Amino acid sequence: MPASASPFDLSGRVALVTGGGRGIGLAIAQGLARAGAAIAVAEIDPARGQSAAATLQSAGHRAAFAPTDVTDPGSLEAAFDLAARDLGDVDILVNNAGISQRTPAEDYSREDLRRMVALNLDGVFFGMQILARRCIAARRPGAIVNLASFAGVVADPNSAPYAATKGAVVQLTRTCAVEWAPHGIRVNAIGPGYIRTEMTSPALGEPDTYAKILERTPLGRVGEPDDLAGAAVFLASDASRYVTGHVLMVDGGWTAI
Repeated sequence: MPASASPFDLSGRVALVTGGGRGIGLAIAQGLARAGAAIAVAEIDPARGQSAAATLQSAGHRAAFAPTDVTDPGSLEAAFDLAARDLGDVDILVNNAGISQRTPAEDYSREDLRRMVALNLDGVFFGMQILARRCIAARRPGAIVNLASFAGVVADPNSAPYAATKGAVVQLTRTCAVEWAPHGIRVNAIGPGYIRTEMTSPALGEPDTYAKILERTPLGRVGEPDDLAGAAVFLASDASRYVTGHVLMVDGGWTAI
């Protein structure tokens, strides 16, 4: 990196962002793009993915849409191949795709549990494996940013399976950070608190629940998707070159209590 360059500069880097078509994924994709990275929007919904890629392109960024089902390793491999063809080899992976469901633990169905694990855990691990294999084979460094959650660190009632998958993501992050450090692959995670997205709208739409969230959050507000963009740029860039195996909480102070 030239002495005059910012440590946050991602020029010449290629990032693949799963679930990059909306919400947190799109905000992170835009943040990485503003820092100079080319963006592969890995998205299962074609309309959302194409729209996100077009939005990035219209802002002057290099971007491509990669149709992706993160529960299918073959689909993820194809997304990496498309990104390599259109943008260059991927050296930043943001594992953002996932789902949430608020249900009492005793009422959770086996089908819902399996779907939660497939999207929130299997899909994260598959993506991590693919990036690591490619970077190791090419002897190229890489950066992985996983989306965990405050619920993977502290209890959040009525979200037991979700919390379990996010706790697993935390341990995947730490363990793979140690395994892949000799190859120059850094693995970190972001732990969001309550962020205003389509996924959290049912909870935030309940006045009593919303009031309790604000009261419980030291900064006194719900987060916005763009609040996570800076954290992602930091963890993907040379600004965090000596950081690996870390979970950066972006939760308004929720887990500090």
